[in-house]
Amino acid sequence: MNEIFTIVGVAIITSGLAVLLKQYKPEYAFGVILISGIFIFLLAIGLLKDIFSLISELTTLSGINGKNFEILLKCAGICIITKTAAELCTDCGQSSIASKIEFAGKILILSSAVPLFLEIIEIINMFIDL
Repeated sequence: MNEIFTIVGVAIITSGLAVLLKQYKPEYAFGVILISGIFIFLLAIGLLKDIFSLISELTTLSGINGKNFEILLKCAGICIITKTAAELCTDCGQSSIASKIEFAGKILILSSAVPLFLEIIEIINMFIDL
């Protein structure tokens, strides 16, 4: 619970500092935003350790194929990284680049999920044969 206060505190301080710097030195404002974004991202990644261990335990208990779950986690990671990068570009006034990052992320998710689509088709074929 204390982590959220740290994240919010860093975000508020960074936002205020970026607004002040943007008036005089916009390139410094970008650097401050970038560094704080990385710091917040690393704090959030550190919290994922407990989630991954719980998910691994649930996967083992449920009997779900670990490869399928790995694909879902990979897609979630692509979503998070893509959204963070796109928002950073948008904050810097580069909405064109942000939209291209989001498009590339969607393509990566689709290409990563192809094995899941194939498995779904195999399951459907198995039910049709019954």
